Amino acid sequence: MNINRAALHSYIYIGGILLLAASLPLSPFMVTLSQIILAANWIAEDNIKNKLQLVLERKSLFIFLLIFLVHILWLVHTQDFAYALKDLKIKLPILILPLVIGTGRKLRENELKIILLVFTGTLIISSLFSIYTLSKQTIHTIADFREISLFISHIRLSLLVNIAIFSLLYMLVTGSFQWNRIVRNGLWIALGWLMLFLFILQSVTGIMIFIITGFLFLLRFSPRFEKRYWYIRYPLLYGLSGLISLMSVYTLFVIISFSKGEIGEDQLKYFTPSGNPYVHYPENRKIENGNFVWINIAETELGREWNRRSSIDYWEQDLQGHDLRHTLIRYLTSLGMDKDSAGVAQLTETDIMNIERGVANHIYKNNKWIYPRIYQLIWEIDNYRKGGNPSGHSLAQRFEYWKTGYDIIKQHFFFGVGTGDVALAYERQYKENETELAPEWQLRAHNQFITFFISFGIIGFIIVMFGMIAPFFLEKREQQILPFIFACIALLSMLNEDTIETQAGATFFALFYALFIFGQEQYDPDNEQED
Repeated sequence: MNINRAALHSYIYIGGILLLAASLPLSPFMVTLSQIILAANWIAEDNIKNKLQLVLERKSLFIFLLIFLVHILWLVHTQDFAYALKDLKIKLPILILPLVIGTGRKLRENELKIILLVFTGTLIISSLFSIYTLSKQTIHTIADFREISLFISHIRLSLLVNIAIFSLLYMLVTGSFQWNRIVRNGLWIALGWLMLFLFILQSVTGIMIFIITGFLFLLRFSPRFEKRYWYIRYPLLYGLSGLISLMSVYTLFVIISFSKGEIGEDQLKYFTPSGNPYVHYPENRKIENGNFVWINIAETELGREWNRRSSIDYWEQDLQGHDLRHTLIRYLTSLGMDKDSAGVAQLTETDIMNIERGVANHIYKNNKWIYPRIYQLIWEIDNYRKGGNPSGHSLAQRFEYWKTGYDIIKQHFFFGVGTGDVALAYERQYKENETELAPEWQLRAHNQFITFFISFGIIGFIIVMFGMIAPFFLEKREQQILPFIFACIALLSMLNEDTIETQAGATFFALFYALFIFGQEQYDPDNEQED
């Protein structure tokens, strides 16, 4: 009877982890349900006292749980308890999953393999849903390629894609697992598809994490490649190095187009083809595709001709909430046209639709892959540097978020603002700074480290970072591939996102941390054999 009961709990334990891994890319509801199953099974095993004793004995696990403990302790000077309780609920995976997996039985190598394969399989299903959604749209009716992420945010999805890519690469080239030819070929196809999908998704965060993690992975672990893949090691390493160099050079060329000198007299025109005078604003040196935006403008005839061609009035907002006149002027500039009735007359119906949808430069719709994103990010930096409003521009907004966060930290350096008061602190600081951000864009840090510092001050920040990093070394995982890959992906994501401030992000972090750090036997590098 005891044996059967133990086996049943073991099946539920593995099944719960499999369900959670499968649900991450597809179903927030099932993510919650699977954790409830795991927690209930953990309690029902009737050896909670022994498990809690194990938490105290296993220093690495106890130290990691300090992250959640800090969130509880810093409730003492919280004003917004409603938000604080919501925050604790979101971060429950950081308590539940390390407890369940860290005090449960260790996962066998084949079990970890199955978990990663199931996770990868459902991630591919999620990507196919995204591609189906994209196929039902046209290049002109989808405002942002990132909208094709249907179940979770595109950035969280890109983190999962990175985990799957490097897990497959690990299982294929390190000789850790044996596959028959058909399965091996299928896994190579899956790997190639996920790499392609990452670029289709156009998450700059995800792509940069992929490039940096790939470079570090190859640099550190390529000697462990299975002997038959010796020819992959250096081409991949040099290929990624070349890709980084190519993107850097390309970015430099784009930047140069924003570094034009003064507006010359030969660039200023006096009258439109219809005989109306142009207006110029040479003090405004904003650029689109190397052309100055605020010169050669005949706004009266520009608005009149636009209203003849569009149902959205010239003085109204486009479908992205920006002033349509600004979108139109930028779009015409990107095409190298003057801002007059003749310019509007040359626009195609596709151009009109793009402008109505808030597309301010023709390259955003007429070019694919990563080029428009690179251009857009550099434009945002240039616009922000020249005093433009950052509202609605993801990178420029982050500069404003980080600047505001720094101002909050200066005022609450030692103990922070408390677990639930980050949003409240930002609201107050935005008012004090008289930010140009529109109310709907007045968000939080978009940097997990800044969020920790604002919440807990320097004291709590040190404890949280210690809890996050120390177990990695106490469990001797720094020389293992999967923990190293996860650490790179998670920490890099935290530079640009509040990674664990959402259910999907907190679960991603807690699940793979628990699996790779606590879910296996402690690693002994002296016993490892080279492939």
